[in-house]
Amino acid sequence: MLTVGLILILIISVIFIATMITSVEVGHAALLVNPLNGSTSDPILGPTFVIKAPWVRVIDVYYATDSFEDIIPSFSSDQLEMDIQILVRWSLNPNNIKELYQNYPNLNYKKTAIESILAETMRLVTKDFTALETIEYRDVVRNEIEQAVIARIETEPSLANAIISLEFNLKNIGYPETYTASIEAKLVAEQQKIQADFERQRILILANASAQEAVITAEGIAKAAVIEANATREAIELILQSTGQEGNVTRIAELYLWVNTLQKIAPEIDIMIVGSEGTPVIIPADSINP
Repeated sequence: MLTVGLILILIISVIFIATMITSVEVGHAALLVNPLNGSTSDPILGPTFVIKAPWVRVIDVYYATDSFEDIIPSFSSDQLEMDIQILVRWSLNPNNIKELYQNYPNLNYKKTAIESILAETMRLVTKDFTALETIEYRDVVRNEIEQAVIARIETEPSLANAIISLEFNLKNIGYPETYTASIEAKLVAEQQKIQADFERQRILILANASAQEAVITAEGIAKAAVIEANATREAIELILQSTGQEGNVTRIAELYLWVNTLQKIAPEIDIMIVGSEGTPVIIPADSINP
């Protein structure tokens, strides 16, 4: 009986001592709550061991990086429902953990405060934008939601300034399938219109270029004809002056034009003889024997 009694005493002592010692891990803080006097200790940061009275309750609080990710339904100004996927990260200020626990004894501040603040704030922001604007100005929407959420959480009294290193990430904005299909159809139509406008401009530019080319060519031909006519006139005048045949202008002009024309159509002809009847006879130079 004595041995059994000693064994029981030893077991009880071990259990009793075990209830007095608890460990606190890295990234965690321990709050000691005494139900007898209702007191709560300041946070004890891990890693460490804590010795306490058996009746004192240990509240484990994770204060390192925590996060909340969810899809929150929101509405645009034109009443289109959007599923906005967000991710929020934060840490807890160890100095304010005690006040946070006193405001949220179940430590359900994430669901009770942060989630409700996110939903309320995001809906207040998105109602100022149409659904199309949330697509065109996504960065603006994201920045406004982020600023509003951070400001709202930082000023929430129940969170006791315990939330620090707050980060907000808007991961996606989901739209109803019918709306997405209509947006895609609109984008396709706009691209087709842009392509059609481009083709029209290209055709107009090519047509204008062709017209200008024709005008330039015609102007060149006309100028060349004028230059040639002036040169012909000057050549005939020189011939008349050198031969003293001013009275036989018509005949001299005919002969000159004959020669000029024959030079163009038969540049290989080197000798031309004009008979008494006025008809020119062409004799190739290579047909004449020396």
